Amino acid sequence: MPEHTPAPTPHRAIYGFAFYILFTVLFVIYVAWAYLPEELGLHSHLPDKYFAAFVPVLILVGAFFAFIIYPAINLALTPNIDSIASVVDLKLVLPKGSNFTSWSQLQQQRAEDQDQPDAAPIPCNLCKITHRPKTRPPIAPLRFLDLQEVNAAFLEN
Repeated sequence: MPEHTPAPTPHRAIYGFAFYILFTVLFVIYVAWAYLPEELGLHSHLPDKYFAAFVPVLILVGAFFAFIIYPAINLALTPNIDSIASVVDLKLVLPKGSNFTSWSQLQQQRAEDQDQPDAAPIPCNLCKITHRPKTRPPIAPLRFLDLQEVNAAFLEN
């Protein structure tokens, strides 16, 4: 079994040297195309010298936007980790016109809603006793579930 070493194999060393020579020659040709005057007659079938500066700048600007500008925009648009908006979409879970910014404000409002007394007892014609009906809010058409609601539902079962 061959021993693993960081040294390249002869096969890889030959290809590496060939690529080194190839790209060195291509760079010399590129610099000659960019800087030699057109009066020498070498530029009859080559692109305009404008592209000698345009293509590298285009690559650098593209890399700058892809690796610096776009990630910075995404980081700027991401809410803080302590914000309620990092867990739920505020437009779906909160009532219109509410100004909640944290979980504690939302939980306090829910506690106030639950403290309201139930409806008055109603006499029942079937069993001849009074029943206290439970008033429940209507089911919201679309919203995110609060993690505490999910945990409470699992603990009940």
